[in-house]
Amino acid sequence: MFTKEGDKLVNGVNTTIGAGTTLTGDIKVEGSIRVDGEYTGKCDATDTLIIGETGKVEGDANVSNAIIGGRMYGNVFASGKIELQRGSQLLGDIETRGLVIEDGVVFQGNCQMGEVDGAPVHRREETEPEYDLIEELEEDEATV
Repeated sequence: MFTKEGDKLVNGVNTTIGAGTTLTGDIKVEGSIRVDGEYTGKCDATDTLIIGETGKVEGDANVSNAIIGGRMYGNVFASGKIELQRGSQLLGDIETRGLVIEDGVVFQGNCQMGEVDGAPVHRREETEPEYDLIEELEEDEATV
């Protein structure tokens, strides 16, 4: 859980998918959701997605915060913070303002934090025309 001063704490869980439960389909939650069973589908929550140690989620999540202690197979978009707890697995891309990764986590994907203005420009593309110009000048000088 988020415990540092200034971090958002989970006020309560509105929806729980208990251990031994399998649920398929898209879900929208006003508040927080906890998954200790298996859930497949898109998850939108206005507060926190909590995946317990026995929980498994397959699908994308759009939430304020995410606390992942189990397995997540999909992309996570969190306007606040994502916490990957010891022993968890996240296979997918994440976009968040804050990220905590404990020891023993498996994370395979891309991470984007904060705002990105645009894709980086490759230096080689910028300098190739200059090299072409230099080679042309050397050829012209040789023929004079």
